[in-house]
Amino acid sequence: MDDAWRKAQHEAADWLILLREEPEDAGLAQHFEHWLDADPLHVRAWASVEGVFEAIGDHPPPPAATAEPARRRWPNRRLVGASAGLALAACLAFAILPWARLHWQADVITGAGETRDLRLADGSRVRLGPESALALPGQGHDRTVRLLAGQAWFEVKHDPAAPFRVRAGHITAIDVGTAFDVRRMGKVTSVAVAQGAVRVLDLGTAPATTRSLTAGQWVSIARDHALIEGQEAPGLVGAWRNGTVVIRNRTLSEAIQELRPWYGGGIILTDAAFGQQRIDGVYDARSPAVALDALVLSRGGVVRHVTPWLMIVSAH
Repeated sequence: MDDAWRKAQHEAADWLILLREEPEDAGLAQHFEHWLDADPLHVRAWASVEGVFEAIGDHPPPPAATAEPARRRWPNRRLVGASAGLALAACLAFAILPWARLHWQADVITGAGETRDLRLADGSRVRLGPESALALPGQGHDRTVRLLAGQAWFEVKHDPAAPFRVRAGHITAIDVGTAFDVRRMGKVTSVAVAQGAVRVLDLGTAPATTRSLTAGQWVSIARDHALIEGQEAPGLVGAWRNGTVVIRNRTLSEAIQELRPWYGGGIILTDAAFGQQRIDGVYDARSPAVALDALVLSRGGVVRHVTPWLMIVSAH
């Protein structure tokens, strides 16, 4: 499933529940209309979520909010207030199904805000980040793990005769005796080295693109194979293990993405242009709501804490 489409569906499902919670809120309705207008994909996602809601609830389609085309439709009070269970079912249809595939593929999986420590059969250690999924090595001398989603920190027991490999989509990181971090989020896979050295291969190109990284160096490779390299203090690599998110010259939108796995609910950014502002700072991901407030307020924006599981970010 395309990441942008999945994200739009998740946001549409959040809106469905939010509008059920506060059907009289005119400001909320305006935010919803702005979200619809921001991207044609949002319109398609909303129509899809409405369709699931109606199918589950056996309700007739809600009337249009205005005389404009069907893209302006959103649930009327009767439909929105009919049943919280039906709305949640529609939401979960999109929030859970992608993770069902990961549960089938993964040996270890974590939830929002959860980290997990693992010791592999070869003596290597792994810390799995929140909302992450890992497939462990097979039998025999296999030392290949697959990061299916999220982020993981590796402290590898070096064996020249059997290199340790981490596969994340079309990217493979090969240990040369080290401690390193691998992240697979959205369309980008990143590798950062704290100690030792790692060889990174992009197997999606012909010939494969190869980078050798040493302590403090990192590389990010997008799905279209665009590559960005950089360097930071080795001690900051893997800072998330202590619940710290380090933001260096990232957009506000990217910074919000960093916090999402630590938060058990949904975060909706209503203004794409506002989300392009650049951010620097260090934030406590263990308190994601507080961290989000600090991120957004530093740029003059507003975070609306609608429920314990939904926050809306806007420019004002």
